[in-house]
Amino acid sequence: MNIDVSPDQLSIVIGKIYDSAIEPALWPDALEACCGLIGATLGAINLYDLEDQKKNFTARWGGDPYWIELLQSKYAKLDPFWEIYPTFQVGDVANTATLLKRLGAEEDEVRQRPFFAEWATPAGYRDVAAGILLRSPTRSGTFELHTPLTRDLVGPNELAIATLLNPHMRRAATIGDLLDMRSLATAAFEATLEALSAAVVLVDANSRILYSNQSARTMFSDDDPVQSQRGVLVARDINATTAIRDAIAHATQDESELGYGGIGVPIRSRDPQIAPHSVAHVLPLKSGMLRPGLSLGAAAAVFITPSANSISPPFEALAALYDLTPMEARVMIEIASGKNRATSATALGIADSTVKTHLARVFEKTRTSEQPELAKLVASLTSPAVVRTNP
Repeated sequence: MNIDVSPDQLSIVIGKIYDSAIEPALWPDALEACCGLIGATLGAINLYDLEDQKKNFTARWGGDPYWIELLQSKYAKLDPFWEIYPTFQVGDVANTATLLKRLGAEEDEVRQRPFFAEWATPAGYRDVAAGILLRSPTRSGTFELHTPLTRDLVGPNELAIATLLNPHMRRAATIGDLLDMRSLATAAFEATLEALSAAVVLVDANSRILYSNQSARTMFSDDDPVQSQRGVLVARDINATTAIRDAIAHATQDESELGYGGIGVPIRSRDPQIAPHSVAHVLPLKSGMLRPGLSLGAAAAVFITPSANSISPPFEALAALYDLTPMEARVMIEIASGKNRATSATALGIADSTVKTHLARVFEKTRTSEQPELAKLVASLTSPAVVRTNP
């Protein structure tokens, strides 16, 4: 992916994102840095209530408070894109042109509606680069970088940057939610971890356990769903173990290379018929201004928590296990179901050549080479760690 951002600049921004996972007061600084990558003047993490058509800011940088309050009190419900928001999945990115195309509407007509004519344009916003962080039947979580009237429309470079940032934003936001937005940037770091209901294990680059909180120690005692084998963190599921170790390795070497691997890794319990199962998230600790000082020698923190009642759709679980992009995972599922490339392309709304490119990456990442192998692999993961249908 070619983007007009230097590796050093990108590394600094990603470091700020992950620092915000453990110190929520830093989110405005991280969002400002993200905005700086594309010349945006408002950055936000939003939670969309798809039933009541409400938008709530979880974190924000920029924006005139007058216009922000007016958005939430009046104009959010007038957003012309509510009907298509449920069609976007985790990992998707979009600008206004993407939304208009999916809505099937003309830009001039939509921009004359009150949302744009009375709010977005007077507030000084022309376009957006947005990524989907979470999806459920009733909610959608996004990060959004809104660009001003004075700059060009969001194009391929800006969307590529949003695509690159998306897994880092998702990882940080997910772990921040597990921490219940409490600060861990204190001298009593381990004492704070002890109070968490989520299991937390601090590991070095080789997955050796340096610290585990009470919830994690209970899992080790039960020998389920994760274990301590001679002081090394492992899951009962070899696929999950590999995914977690690969994510830890990326976290150690270059956290900017962390993709979707290590976010929501599904872990089977000892008895595959007993729910709920668990998921693991890997947070890098080696870089940034804040994280290296929290626990000397730790390369990553691994959070293990029971999966939610609404288990992640299969493409998210496959992405977590094999570090696939969400679209690569969707292509894998389509091909594994027995469809050919052309049929898969039609189902996904992409070109046959794009399916071919994604499929080549899927084969490489899953160490497979044929459709039957993919089918067998998906079948081995769809019950019960991965559900069979999207929400």
